[in-house]
Amino acid sequence: MLVRIRTYMVGTTLMVLWSYCSFLQPFQAGHIVVLCIIICYHALFYLYQQQHSTGFTFLIFTCLGIASMIVKPLCFLVPVFFFTLSYFRSLTFKSFFAGLIGFILPFWILFSICFLTDRLDLAFNYIIDQSQFIPFQYEKLNIHQLIPLALLSVIVIPSIIHFIQNNYQDKIRIRMFYYFILWMELFLALGILILPNLFSELYLLLAMNSSPLIAHFFTLTRHKATNILFKITLLLIIVFSVYDRWMLFTNFF
Repeated sequence: MLVRIRTYMVGTTLMVLWSYCSFLQPFQAGHIVVLCIIICYHALFYLYQQQHSTGFTFLIFTCLGIASMIVKPLCFLVPVFFFTLSYFRSLTFKSFFAGLIGFILPFWILFSICFLTDRLDLAFNYIIDQSQFIPFQYEKLNIHQLIPLALLSVIVIPSIIHFIQNNYQDKIRIRMFYYFILWMELFLALGILILPNLFSELYLLLAMNSSPLIAHFFTLTRHKATNILFKITLLLIIVFSVYDRWMLFTNFF
């Protein structure tokens, strides 16, 4: 639906953007966050111009609450999702409070468990510790993280330009979906810029959010320059994958 033709390019792009980064291979909390945000996206797009949206709105903000428990800055996405629901003409009085209850529910469960086990201090310490953001710690980044980010930026920028120039060919609903994706792209990029200590979690989300844009670009363009960019991108991904695995192999021994 997002690419106008039947294709597996969105999922394929996402798998490629994840698989060639060795720092994303071990299971981490960021994978749970991505799963929650993907559910939010699916439910949000389903609610386009749906007036009876209470159940799915509750699901969206419950998943967003779970993601915010793991990556605290994601709580700033709550106003973004509420504004998007209003933009999609799906926000009602009931769905607004359903969203608030859904977002609070994971934290409510956490405090309830700690209260029943007489460890309420753990819940407060967890909230306080995770809320202390330490911005601009760029010394924690390494070349294995910076190269994938640079490569992703090289692909995403022409993808965004292509969509802006050719969005009149998409349906109004699809354009609104992509506008939301573009806003999320901006927020996630700013998140990486401000909080590099959360690079792995935010890069996972940025790659997931960028996949429809990249798929839209490579699937629907037939220019010679696009074919050259596609081949160069694949070559760079292969070269970096070999280099990344070789460095891990040599460090292991």
